[in-house]
Amino acid sequence: MVAALLTLALALPAAVPHAPEPQWRVHVSASGTYAVDYGAERDLVDGQAGGSWSWEMKALASGFALDTDLAAFRMNAAESSTVVLSDGEPFCRPPAGAEAGWVRDPRVGLYLDARRHGFQVDHPFGGLLTGCHVGAHGMAIYDGAGPTLTPVARGAFRPRRDRSFADTWTQSIALDRSHDPGQDTHTFTANGTITIEVRRISTRAARALRLRLRSTPRTPRA
Repeated sequence: MVAALLTLALALPAAVPHAPEPQWRVHVSASGTYAVDYGAERDLVDGQAGGSWSWEMKALASGFALDTDLAAFRMNAAESSTVVLSDGEPFCRPPAGAEAGWVRDPRVGLYLDARRHGFQVDHPFGGLLTGCHVGAHGMAIYDGAGPTLTPVARGAFRPRRDRSFADTWTQSIALDRSHDPGQDTHTFTANGTITIEVRRISTRAARALRLRLRSTPRTPRA
């Protein structure tokens, strides 16, 4: 009986150990500028405004969807304006600047949507961009008014095969005065870039990254 059981055990295929979930180091950065010009026709609104923004994310993600486990984020925005109403009163005067240092927030993250072939980048700090026109014309992925998808070409990144991925996307907007036929006609231009870098890391490196990210202070609750 013992010999028969031993023979049967040797004939059965060995159990395949469960493969550990892949771990990824994530780095995302974005920046951009905008400018708006109402002219000087002494109509309803006159003057110029401009601004810039930048933000950065460091994160630990897991799985083949690169779903963020833990993330740190920082952001800053700077704007200036000479836009005034026809009576000389300031119109939509943006703040001089706003920023958030490195903070840890569960609303910040990245996710690879395999079905739609792109990265979704998400963070809640668009409220810092409270000036006249940042984001007003649809540059959502760059100014932080996400979630929005950053497209990846089919086959360009296969998490089950590839160990790293990096790419940069750019967007430019240029609108002449005809896009707004009202009394406050203006030109609008904006430029932005976003760079996403991911790299598969070992369990040990993931543990060290997790500890570093956890040392980042949490976003204060409102």
